[in-house]
Amino acid sequence: MNSLFPDKLWNYKNFNMVIELDIAGEFIYDGVHMLNQIEVINQDSMLFSFLYHVSVGIERLQKIVLVLWEKVELDTHEEFEKSLITHSHIALNERICRNANLKMNIRENDFLQMLSIFYKSARYNRFNLESQYSREQKMLAKFIEKYISLDKLQYHFITNKILISNDVKELLGRVIGGLSKKYYQLVYEGCAKNQTYTYELRSGSKAEKIFLSNYPKNSLQRQKIDERVALKELLVYFRNSKDSNTFTRFLDGIEPLELDIGLVNEYIQEICKGIVPQSLIDEVEYLYEENEYSVERLEMVDAIGNTDIIFDMQDIHQCFLLMDDLVNGSHNCKKFAEVFPEKLEMVEDECIDEVLEGIAEICKKFLEGKIESASFIIEIKSYYTKFVKFYNYEQDDADI
Repeated sequence: MNSLFPDKLWNYKNFNMVIELDIAGEFIYDGVHMLNQIEVINQDSMLFSFLYHVSVGIERLQKIVLVLWEKVELDTHEEFEKSLITHSHIALNERICRNANLKMNIRENDFLQMLSIFYKSARYNRFNLESQYSREQKMLAKFIEKYISLDKLQYHFITNKILISNDVKELLGRVIGGLSKKYYQLVYEGCAKNQTYTYELRSGSKAEKIFLSNYPKNSLQRQKIDERVALKELLVYFRNSKDSNTFTRFLDGIEPLELDIGLVNEYIQEICKGIVPQSLIDEVEYLYEENEYSVERLEMVDAIGNTDIIFDMQDIHQCFLLMDDLVNGSHNCKKFAEVFPEKLEMVEDECIDEVLEGIAEICKKFLEGKIESASFIIEIKSYYTKFVKFYNYEQDDADI
């Protein structure tokens, strides 16, 4: 194979599979994320979503391993591709074991068996008149009761259904993490066999979090705990920090809604699960209607977290207004010289330092009596002209 012109088979193993790897990581991550929203095992829709996402993610990961480890030829590729049209996690795993050195523990094999049954048949059960009701519940309950000791199992006080406690989440997080890491290791080794770069992951992607995480016993649940802690630390920062920049000053300029303080902790609990509670949405909508808030407030609030917005523009515009007033005779020279350097310090845009380099020194000399008012205004006007040109201001601009 000419390395400058890779053939179709190489492209298939490299480019097609690297996208599939990203997809597999997305599904597995979303499955673990959904697991953290379940409180009781009989929350069927969320339980289905958890099993579905993990099933799809693990299956696609298994198929990537087979593409890299089994013998695939151009003249037989159609036959190989047909062999991948299966939803049997167990059968796929057996094929992998015949081609690579893969060791699974009993817990991981049982989990694969459950995924295989779920994806091949159980997920369609409710569409059958004579089906077994809530088969997913029964399968997962059997798995949990097998691998968690009785003293750690918790049950709902009314329904007597298994609670998805931290112990349950840790068990499932370890199993899913163990399977993901073992298969990804085979992807990595398979790349060496095929001289591909299929193992590469998008920086900051969900797949990177799944396959490159380094938690004790491969627990993906520890990752969710870290995410919650990070979010809560951010909340503490905004509540208690005295730090200031253009973004925090923008936030300070928005009058807070009078939310029900008694519900705030409940709101945060749901948000940490990845859910914006409907009760919070309803309360915000009510307060908007009561206060007759305009579209302007909605736009201001929506700007929070928008990285395309330059929050410096407020402070930059203040600098423009101060200079505009001075050169047009509406501002006292002494007051300008005292205020402007402080306002300039608040601007974080590095470009403004180049445009207004030296202006703080000019203000200092004026306050020390080394420059007369007329000369001072002429000096500031030269800076003003450069400023207006650089930031594309109209000289008669009064608002932005």
